[in-house]
Amino acid sequence: MNRRYILLLGALGLAALLLITPVILPPATDAIPEPVANQGMLAETYVREHISELSPLPEVLGGTFYVTSIHADSGAGIVSYEDGHNAYTADFRYASDSGKITVTSFVIRK
Repeated sequence: MNRRYILLLGALGLAALLLITPVILPPATDAIPEPVANQGMLAETYVREHISELSPLPEVLGGTFYVTSIHADSGAGIVSYEDGHNAYTADFRYASDSGKITVTSFVIRK
């Protein structure tokens, strides 16, 4: 075979491989995690799941606290909750480290 013909076939094969590779391989992911898009939603979920532990007042008469409304954003939030007998509204502050939420203060409004 002619040397030029072999080089041409090699170049065409390489070009075809470069064109097909993005279709075959999944997109590359960076090793650095993306920042959490909405830490407020994570905080809301955390407070919903841990409201009984966060409340400085206990549930009464066999009731269990549940959240009736909540909003969190930029490290602070407001939550309304009740146990079927007593209802409260509290202000809370939170911090997030690698997606892990920590409530730093929880104060019931008067």
